[in-house]
Amino acid sequence: MTRLVLFTNDYPYATGDVVFVDKEIDALAARFDDVVVFCHARDTSAGRVPMPANVTLGGNLFERSADDSLFAPLHPRMLGLLAQAAWRELIAGRLLSHVRLFLMGARVGITQARRPAVRAAIAGDRDTVAYAFWGMGGGLGLAWLTGVRGRAVRLHRYDLYEDRAPGGYLPFRRQLFARADRVMAISDDGARSLTQNYRDRKLDAKTVVSRLGVPGPVELNRPVPSTERVVVSCSAITPIKRVDLILDALRALPDLDADHPVRWVHFGSGPLAAELAASATDLPVGLTVDLRGQTPNADIAAFYASTRVDAFVNASTSEGIPVSIMEAIAYDIPVVATAVGGTPEIVGVELGSGELVAADASATTFAQVIGRVLTNPDAYHPRELWQREYDVARTGQIAATIVHDLLPKKAKS
Repeated sequence: MTRLVLFTNDYPYATGDVVFVDKEIDALAARFDDVVVFCHARDTSAGRVPMPANVTLGGNLFERSADDSLFAPLHPRMLGLLAQAAWRELIAGRLLSHVRLFLMGARVGITQARRPAVRAAIAGDRDTVAYAFWGMGGGLGLAWLTGVRGRAVRLHRYDLYEDRAPGGYLPFRRQLFARADRVMAISDDGARSLTQNYRDRKLDAKTVVSRLGVPGPVELNRPVPSTERVVVSCSAITPIKRVDLILDALRALPDLDADHPVRWVHFGSGPLAAELAASATDLPVGLTVDLRGQTPNADIAAFYASTRVDAFVNASTSEGIPVSIMEAIAYDIPVVATAVGGTPEIVGVELGSGELVAADASATTFAQVIGRVLTNPDAYHPRELWQREYDVARTGQIAATIVHDLLPKKAKS
């Protein structure tokens, strides 16, 4: 019997990372005899999504348990690992200025790893692999797990780019990477960041790029163009996402008028939603704004299938590789986006998927590039890139193979 112990943030609850994990769980379930999921979900009100027959929920590690011990960090094995982690942080010059964050993260991770349900899942089968879908949240326990055949951790954005973290620190990264047998970055940019920031040959040897992917239509018949050009964006409305910059850019489109109208549709909500809605009340002739708020993923896909979307825009200051862009290119929608994080790996003229702008581009620059895409749609073929690199039918299988390969050969046969 082979077992996968999968650590997530929210899955199988219908929020947060369910949009990622749900796309790969079938491939993981097909490679292991059984899969036990431990999440770290703050909000479980949305209920659970269906899971494959051999996948079960072992528990929600965010919720306090009567089995949790205040003395878990004092277990002899944990004390040894804690000393090891502290030493690694100390010699890297990262401990003394971040002692509080280090200890807080270590306590959460050790408590996760020592939860009786987790230990029982690991003890339940000799051939067990642990896979943390994130390097924070539900993945903090991976560095402290014992008794497994292999450990894999997936890194995205908030759990990878330390300079973007609160206080400029992510706890015990060096211990996490030392204890992991495979480190899976979702982008080339993420893998380069690990090489540049940690300068560790052992880490380089175990790091692989394992992209996220999205489903898309097997066959696509794009709706015909109309006089009204449709621009879409999809993100939380937060300072990092700069959705207000998209509105400013659309106001400045060079050929915007009653004869060349544009409708902007934004999917998503957030703390700046009310401010954005107030800004969208005074619009130039030819521009209409449709703020859809939080929208189910299936409804966005249905919109792409039924509506001719002429451009997708992302103005973020920081990204891993945006799933929203993957979803757009699956429907052959050209993209205009900032050249941050892993975005240049999915957007660019040379990739055939769209146009990049500088991270600090002005609204005027954005407007010029969006206008160029709107007036020359046949110059782009983004769906071809999705088929090569971001179709979940391919990426999910790759990720599952990487994790499964941590089993000894005799267990895989």
